[in-house]
Amino acid sequence: MQLKNVLESKLIKDFSSLFFSNIFEKFLGLMRELVIAFFLGSSILYANFLLLRIVADFFSQLTAGNALKANLLPRFTKLYKQHNNLSLDQAFSFSQKTSVYLFIITQLIQTIVIFSFNLEDDFRFFLVSIILSLSISFNFINTLFLTVIQAKGQFQKFSLAAIVNSSIFTFLSYPLIAFFSVVGLALSRFFGALVVTFAFISPLKKESQGETLVIGNSDFHFPTLILGNFVNIILISSRFISGADGTNSITYFMYAVVVLNTLLTSVVGNISTLTLRSFSIRKNTRMMIASLAVSIVVGVLMIIGFNLFGLKIIDIIYVRGNFSAIDAINTSEYLYRLSYSFVFLFVATALFQPFLSLSVNNTKRERFYIVVILLLTILISSYFVLSMSISPMNKTVIVMTVSSVVSVLLALYSYYKYLIYEN
Repeated sequence: MQLKNVLESKLIKDFSSLFFSNIFEKFLGLMRELVIAFFLGSSILYANFLLLRIVADFFSQLTAGNALKANLLPRFTKLYKQHNNLSLDQAFSFSQKTSVYLFIITQLIQTIVIFSFNLEDDFRFFLVSIILSLSISFNFINTLFLTVIQAKGQFQKFSLAAIVNSSIFTFLSYPLIAFFSVVGLALSRFFGALVVTFAFISPLKKESQGETLVIGNSDFHFPTLILGNFVNIILISSRFISGADGTNSITYFMYAVVVLNTLLTSVVGNISTLTLRSFSIRKNTRMMIASLAVSIVVGVLMIIGFNLFGLKIIDIIYVRGNFSAIDAINTSEYLYRLSYSFVFLFVATALFQPFLSLSVNNTKRERFYIVVILLLTILISSYFVLSMSISPMNKTVIVMTVSSVVSVLLALYSYYKYLIYEN
């Protein structure tokens, strides 16, 4: 009877919903990578697309990724615990206005990147930049209200929305990439976000009764945005290092990171989401220990697995079409060498969650110092490796390793500060 109660607990159901939807998403993600590898391989065209997408991905992570969730989920959760109903009218007004600003800013920066890397002769990159900017705008709105859905405890609905988004993206990628190359890749991503907006977000406009859920610029505390998405900030910075020399090394980096991110998001990321929500309600030391233990075990098994079977895994996943056996060797080397950094990222992700559940107003100074140290670490390590005469892979691994180790130290400090504030 006791085992049955445990299995039927909401926590187990929520984790199962997130876990299996994420596994399915990652399966679809791998299917997309198969399509991308088949048509684009390690071409310079795809490498330039990845360089341009760095801008879009950076803004996406700040406004439509874990960063936004980390900033808003604790407050939304507490509000829904206090009130049965919340009016979302003001939230919709704010999100629509902000999405316009996001489009304009990202489009301007991407245009600068196009000219900086001498991509202006290929009109496709201007078209890609417009589509990516639109995707950022819609994903911002989607993420904001999917966070509301999570705060209400509707993890199954959240998981369904994520599956729909990924499914549309995947099913459209083959025909669109086949006919329109990198433009089609950008379009398939945009259509996935568009469907989620109309299918899951628009119905929330009916929730206009009760206490008003107020969202403003003060909710987007920059240090918290960085902390909530520090993993992707490190990955985006490392991606730039891998492609800064203009070669196709950036493509190998991305193919490897897709595989590594499968474990990060499907296991560690889901546990961290539940940990953040749990700590937003009350202190839960057992869950913290469990989250940390799972992160370490998964990380160690990952290193062993990629050391023994990394090349075989890449062969099975990618080698077909324009993705050659040489591409597989280069990608598998990235896969194994980056896996050590990912273990540190797993641990840091688990340790940061309790601190992120604390009030921003009470921890502004600590958040600022942590972010400054993290960003300086990335910038200084990047500056030194770019001046070194070593391969792009070695440069990338150095930046990833240094940044991930420092992130663990900062996460330990953040957990120490959490214990002080809670006691």
